[in-house]
Amino acid sequence: MALVDIYVKLPSGRTSTIQLYPTAQISQINKHVATEEGVPDDRVILKYQGKVLDRNKTVGQYGVRPETILKGEVIFPKDITVYVKLPDGRSVPVQTQNVSNISSIKSFLESTEGLEGSKHCVKVSDVRVNKESQPLFSIGVQEESILQLCVKEDSASSRPSENTVEQEAPEELKEAIFSSFQSNGRRVEVVFSFDTTGSMNSYLVSVRTNLKETCRRLVRDIRNIRIGIMAHGDYCDSLSSYTIRHIDLTSDVDQLVDFAENTPSTCGGDTPECYELVLQRAQQLDWSEDSAKALVVIGDCEPHPPSYTDQAINWWTEVDVLHGMGVKIYGVHCNNTKTKAYNFYAEVADKTEGCVLKLKHFSLITEMFLGVCYNEAAPEQLEAFTEELRQDGKLTEEAATLMKEISKTKSGGACGSSTDKSGESSSNKDKDKEKRYVAEPWWDISLDKTTTPRYLYDQNTDKWRERNEPAAPAKIVSHITTSISTTSHGNKKSVKRTDKKCSIM
Repeated sequence: MALVDIYVKLPSGRTSTIQLYPTAQISQINKHVATEEGVPDDRVILKYQGKVLDRNKTVGQYGVRPETILKGEVIFPKDITVYVKLPDGRSVPVQTQNVSNISSIKSFLESTEGLEGSKHCVKVSDVRVNKESQPLFSIGVQEESILQLCVKEDSASSRPSENTVEQEAPEELKEAIFSSFQSNGRRVEVVFSFDTTGSMNSYLVSVRTNLKETCRRLVRDIRNIRIGIMAHGDYCDSLSSYTIRHIDLTSDVDQLVDFAENTPSTCGGDTPECYELVLQRAQQLDWSEDSAKALVVIGDCEPHPPSYTDQAINWWTEVDVLHGMGVKIYGVHCNNTKTKAYNFYAEVADKTEGCVLKLKHFSLITEMFLGVCYNEAAPEQLEAFTEELRQDGKLTEEAATLMKEISKTKSGGACGSSTDKSGESSSNKDKDKEKRYVAEPWWDISLDKTTTPRYLYDQNTDKWRERNEPAAPAKIVSHITTSISTTSHGNKKSVKRTDKKCSIM
């Protein structure tokens, strides 16, 4: 059996080298790196192909070959505050460090609350922590995490039995999943845009029901995440309710929940809806320059052509602007069938290296919400979430397909542009894209012959009105006006926008 040369790339840029037999445990690599870095070995995390390596497994079990390069991370002590929910319902703040462990938290509670540690266990995200000596960071605990202190079952009911092993296994597996929830420090910003018209009501109800816990989980699991929400009806809703509302990117869960709970549904009238306005307004949000940015457009129909309003908003152009800003778009088509509108969601995804998702049932909206955010944070976090769904019995065929499609944005750009695990070749997908054409004005701008817009915009009130409604002369919408030129490329039109500054009159 030959020795294997293993290289560990560290964040500092330094590379550590070690020779091991395939039968050696990963823990030997942890100890080697820890010795060189002058830290305890439990503060070293090793990753291979995006997965956190279990220190108790061997080099050979992970298929590590000669001259394999592993990614190493060294965790340094950081003061954090966690909240422990006691059996009596109270929540107690505990000042600790990310490199501390559950045992130290139990000792603190024993001295301050009189709770005997040996008679209690701790759960993180409803999963019991079996190895209480593990560092908090290794089980997903970070700033403002919520832990639950539970009374252990009596000794009689917890004696080993045939069923005990089967019941404990999922807990141990879930605990292992926590080890992959390691933030890489990159800021993640995701904005979810919801069509609030009548046909989308069931999806909105599901979002409102689960939003609080969903956002809390994301803020806990993904360091530096900020979430925004946009809600829109159509231009006809402007006077009766609203056309578009939003809450800017934030990590404040209460603000997000308050916005969702206090934003009503809209009518929307007939299709299309104002998705083009969503794409334009999304550009004005507080995106960070160095973040991973994603806009999730959720709807069931298509946008309007430019002639529909006096602002001549062209969704093709707005998508190009977002792409230039580094915003990836997930197009989420909520429909049981593949309608002409599907082409819109597929195109915005392709043009921004995002992903098109087909959401056939509202019950999966929460899983989609979580999956997109985990995918933007790190591929291993999406993998861990998918495995969690599997262990909880929630990974239905549709859910599995959804997670698979989301994951493709990390392996070759847009999910419709590369070979996937199903064996569908990129050439077949390219042919499908070539067929993506709709002979209607909203898609092919050359067919947009209307010269009189139906809706006019008032800058002072941020309202839209129908052209035949009496009102003061419409104001210019903003500091940008748009002129559009089209160039023919077969049946497809390329669209170019010329922006110029204007003054508000």
